[in-house]
Parts: sequence; C-alpha cells; structure tokens
Amino acid sequence: MTKSIVIFNELEKCLDLLNVFKEKSVFLSESLLILPSKEKITPDQRKLLDLSSNSFFRSEEIENIRVLNPKLDRKIRQKNMRTWLMPFGFIAGIAFSNMTNLSTFSFLGLNNIGETFMGGLLGMGSGYLGSVVSSASINLNRNKELRSVIDLNNEGKWLILLENQIGTELPWALIKQSEPKDIIFLEG
Repeated sequence: MTKSIVIFNELEKCLDLLNVFKEKSVFLSESLLILPSKEKITPDQRKLLDLSSNSFFRSEEIENIRVLNPKLDRKIRQKNMRTWLMPFGFIAGIAFSNMTNLSTFSFLGLNNIGETFMGGLLGMGSGYLGSVVSSASINLNRNKELRSVIDLNNEGKWLILLENQIGTELPWALIKQSEPKDIIFLEG
C-alpha cells in the first residue's frame, strides 16, 4: 500500500480533488485532510470546511495522526507493549520468587505468599519499565520527509494523506490534474 501526502496552497483545490474522488467512486483505504495550524485557518475556510464535511473524507490535525507524529506513535507503541509485558512480568516475578525461595521482604513481616506476591509486583514493574524503554528505543518513523511535512503544515499548507487499497494504484492522473504544490511519498 502506498501512502502519499499531496500538498496544496489552497483549501479549494483540496476539496475539489476529494470531490472528484467521490464523483468518480475512487476507492481509497484512507483519505484524510490534514488541517494547518489553527491560527492559519481563516473564518471563510472554516465555513467552507463545515459546509463540505461529509463521510467520504475526514479532517484531522497533524498532532493526531500516528504516521506524522513520532510522539503519538511512541505512546501508542508503549501502550501496546505494556499490555503484554506487565502481565508476563508479573507471572515471571511470581515464578522467580517461588523457584528461589528468597526472603527479600522478610523485614516487612511477609509470609511465603506475600513474598511471592511482591515478586510478582516487581516483575510487573519491570514489564512497565521495559515497555517504556523499548518503545522509546524503536523509531519506526524513519521518513526523512517528515520534518518538511510538519514545516509545510505549520506554514499553512493544506495536506491530504492518501492510501490506496491493496491491489490498486492511487489515481495519479486525477491527482496531477488538481495541480498540487508537491507530492511526498511516505515509507512503510
């Protein structure tokens, strides 16, 4: 699947392209209008957006798009890893406590069950720390164009994120007819 960002100077051209997709029944896996920063949107553009809102495309701010926001991507990845690592850490901590019969927390007056439970809690804490460290160390957003896309968005350019369906091509002829400022291909 190809992910591309089509860049426009004017909102009208973005909406025209999206309406052409709708009229010609172009099937896309995703078509997302990326809004520029809030202070760059004029009241007239806001009205035009409100009038043209439909179910064919969504509009979103760049901070809420995982592909274009490394911080959001890392947060989601850490949450997914935490879901798996914390329960396994708890089980591993209980298993380790039972295998070794260590009385690490005897100063707290814990019996064998309490020691086992504390070992499980420490294992769960290790799973949480592991999810934080490992999600921060992996960078899946290796796209070199990411900084330029964010800068263009901050300048007030209108962006459309397009993703084709499996086995189909993006409608390049329609995209080029809309006279975009630029087209950026995303890795992945």
